[in-house]
Amino acid sequence: MTTTEPDVLDFPGAETLEAAGRVDPPSPSAVAAAQAAVREAVARDMAAVPRQRRGRVRRRSAVAALAVAAVTAAVLVYPTVSVDGGPPAGSANAAAFLQHVADAAADESKPATDVPYWKVRARYTHSGGKADIQTTWFSRTAVILEQAPGGGDSGACHDGFCYFPEPRGMVWTIGKTKLTWDELGKLPTDPAALKTRLLGDSAGNIATTGILYNSIVQLLATAPSSPQLRAALFEILAGMDGVRLVGLVKDSAGRQGTAVEWQGPELHHRLIVDPDTSDVLEHQEKGAITGGAWLGTTYLSVGPAWKLG
Repeated sequence: MTTTEPDVLDFPGAETLEAAGRVDPPSPSAVAAAQAAVREAVARDMAAVPRQRRGRVRRRSAVAALAVAAVTAAVLVYPTVSVDGGPPAGSANAAAFLQHVADAAADESKPATDVPYWKVRARYTHSGGKADIQTTWFSRTAVILEQAPGGGDSGACHDGFCYFPEPRGMVWTIGKTKLTWDELGKLPTDPAALKTRLLGDSAGNIATTGILYNSIVQLLATAPSSPQLRAALFEILAGMDGVRLVGLVKDSAGRQGTAVEWQGPELHHRLIVDPDTSDVLEHQEKGAITGGAWLGTTYLSVGPAWKLG
């Protein structure tokens, strides 16, 4: 794990800017032009958004304004020391980043979850570097897997698919509770209430943070969670102790995202997300049980599906 706090400004030339070190301050006219551009962009965004959503848009516009100002002034906006003169607060950076992702997750243009299937195509990395790709369709009554080539027909598999009926439909395990697809839609979207619901009777015991973290990742990465639920999950993650910002990375599929890390009781976790879409690109774990190597799941595509195949 790197000990250097990188920036999360994703724009052409960012690496060159960072390598250049100190540069002369911008001219007053350049600053004025940048500020005018920010004000114009904010005004345009606000005019195009319904009134009830403007609170979130203001927060996103503020983040964009800070980014533009940082680029104009040729500085990085992350702290170099904490308020008490100690090392930089990586958790504060992570919280600010995750709050931004929460706003992106709340975008109402995200795909609807009221569909027949939820399709997850993922690559699973195992010990020794072995990896396999599996496509899974979740429905309200079954889990359907893409059949391996040449598998032939059997009791559960036919026509290229293997069907595994679930008495209650597909369920997601949250702590000690199993939630069906329809029950996911009844979860509270207020972050404080949602956190209490996810922890259930586990609140206060030594495994609390691990249960909470694993529940958040599962609901963000594989479940048909609504935009409002996803936003609340990112806000809870932003408030968790020990979550640290890593910065720009590439996942195992070569896609660029931003990583945050969290040290659990037994495993070190890394979550890579696309900050613009809030999509989870990859979740990795490292510890004694993984032989010290990063192992995990790369989510190649996740979303609604109207038919198999």
